[in-house]
Amino acid sequence: MSVQEPTTAAPLNGLLKLQSAVPASEDSSNTLIVEDEEALARSMQRILKSRGIAVDTAFSGAEARERLAAGSYAVVLLDVRLPDESGYGLLGELRALRPDIAVVMVSGVDDPELGKAAVEHGAHAYFVKPIGSTELYLAVVNALRRRRLELEYQANLQRLESMVAERAEQMAIAAHVQEGMLPKSPMIGDGFEVAAHFSPAREISGDFYDWYQPDASRVTITLGDVMGKGLPAAMMMATVRAALRASAQVEDLEQSVRLAARVMEAPLEVNQAFVTVFHAVFDVGSGEVHYIDAGHGHARILRGSTAQENLLLRSAPIGMFPDTEFTIGSTNLKPGDTLLVFSDGLLDLRPDLAIKDVLLPADVRRAATAEELVKLLTQGSKGRVLSDDVTVLALRRKWNPKAQGPLASTS
Repeated sequence: MSVQEPTTAAPLNGLLKLQSAVPASEDSSNTLIVEDEEALARSMQRILKSRGIAVDTAFSGAEARERLAAGSYAVVLLDVRLPDESGYGLLGELRALRPDIAVVMVSGVDDPELGKAAVEHGAHAYFVKPIGSTELYLAVVNALRRRRLELEYQANLQRLESMVAERAEQMAIAAHVQEGMLPKSPMIGDGFEVAAHFSPAREISGDFYDWYQPDASRVTITLGDVMGKGLPAAMMMATVRAALRASAQVEDLEQSVRLAARVMEAPLEVNQAFVTVFHAVFDVGSGEVHYIDAGHGHARILRGSTAQENLLLRSAPIGMFPDTEFTIGSTNLKPGDTLLVFSDGLLDLRPDLAIKDVLLPADVRRAATAEELVKLLTQGSKGRVLSDDVTVLALRRKWNPKAQGPLASTS
């Protein structure tokens, strides 16, 4: 290879006068010089060794591969022209197979395009011979430092990816636990059907629905929306649900909700949060529904498939004001009527529901079951990015041949 041979005496003297040293963390980093001119390679080796950098040499691409296979190197000073191949080929292999090695290209041709090509192919730098001792030393030091920064970045990136993966796994477990807290839909009993849908905007949510039978003659339903999203809201959701369930044995509905509100008071205050709740008790035999709407506001009665009513009686959300009075509302479901409750996230999915006086779409009103009604209302919620949680609950009264009195007279 034809190169411009440097005058080595002056550069050597200049290097020996340098006062700075390679940082301690880089002292043990090996450097490989791949240069076909043995005299030049030896001179470069002496310069770097005098500054505490361990250096090996190779005089061809084949010898360089043997060295790389047998040893560990942090930096490779690579000549562009080797006797058996182009240095760019070896550069490509190193970037593909050993990206942790910092490669500095060295050439006897002062050509900007060659330098640009070297950097674009992954070289840390490109130098033109002759290289002064100071320039050589600083080239290696800078390559070592850049390599160290890149390795630190990769390590930090791997740690971050590991943390993200761990968090994703934890959130997936939390979402599974939260989903497991919700009753399976639908619930079909003598004289009624309850169905629901839940799509969180994030992995876990502050929305929830619930239902259970305190006894054979009653069904309790709840739909709640905790202020906020994500893990804090989900934790509050679990507290709200547990408090309402724990107070379910209190027959007076207002006292039951007030008791639950007292249980929730401390955690809501600490988290500066509140919760909107629609909580109702349905009498299976008579069709009577007694409810408390604590700031929720999205409850409607579908009278068969031809009419609907809005439940307008409302109290303040739980946790917003101390000593809130919860007002009990009442209505009656005849066979074929449906009580529909949903969270405000459904309005983002279905803006047509925002106008309360407008009838629901005909296909929704004519749905044969509560489950079909819920599915029609929430179409598309699973396949899109949601800005808010979407939760819908429907309770439909059916004709019940086992019922006596009021039920028989309304059938």
